[in-house]
Amino acid sequence: MKPFVTFTSDFGRSDTYVASVRMAILSRVQETILVDVTHDVPPFMPLLALPPLIEILEVSPPDSIHLVVVDPGVGSVRRPLIGVADKTRFVFPDNGLPRQLTRWVENLRFYHLSRPSTFGGAATATFQGRDLFAPAVAALCLGVRAEEMGPEIHADDLARDTTFLESGPDRLLVWNVDRFGNVLLGFRASTPPMKITIESHGVALPYVSRYQDVPKGHPGILVNSSGWLEIFCREGSAAALTGIRTGMFLDATIEGGAGRRLFDP
Repeated sequence: MKPFVTFTSDFGRSDTYVASVRMAILSRVQETILVDVTHDVPPFMPLLALPPLIEILEVSPPDSIHLVVVDPGVGSVRRPLIGVADKTRFVFPDNGLPRQLTRWVENLRFYHLSRPSTFGGAATATFQGRDLFAPAVAALCLGVRAEEMGPEIHADDLARDTTFLESGPDRLLVWNVDRFGNVLLGFRASTPPMKITIESHGVALPYVSRYQDVPKGHPGILVNSSGWLEIFCREGSAAALTGIRTGMFLDATIEGGAGRRLFDP
């Protein structure tokens, strides 16, 4: 089977960065199936790449490789990493995301990508997505083992990012506002809650099962098809209606059901 590679970044689409990384991989291993997850992670916020990565992991075939480049520390002493789980591999910088990923992926081990000569990469100053990480992805596709590219690192020694970890037990992070204006919150339900109470501008949002359960133009909250709590406005933009933005915290009470918050408290 051709190797599957997914690519997530904060590069956007207005420059050549995404295409350059893709071509750096494909020029080394043409048979790769390369899938873009998103390139609209908010710049310099590595932890906000976690939710789309969680979602894509659940639909990826075994032995897929996931390249995630949100790298405010590029060119510094931060470590480039390979993560290896039972049937999944990751290539990314040590920016707080790998440590959080251990909560969602079992048996995850890490290797310091410190031997560029073994895979033809280079630790350049400003574009290691293309020059270091992309060659490492290609090497994994061609059968080079993570152990050959650098020594193992214990998960306890990984970098910690506390940007979004001070949410408290009754607050939820807004991790994304999608193109429809839906507001996605940092709680993922495994079984639906019995009751959710979130207030916006002093108005309690109705907890419903589907968009059609509120009148057109009215807001509500539901558990979406990926399990995230989602504030919506039927056939409108909840973000425009409420003024909620990515990175905000909302006071919330969740009763019954089961699930977990996106990040460690």
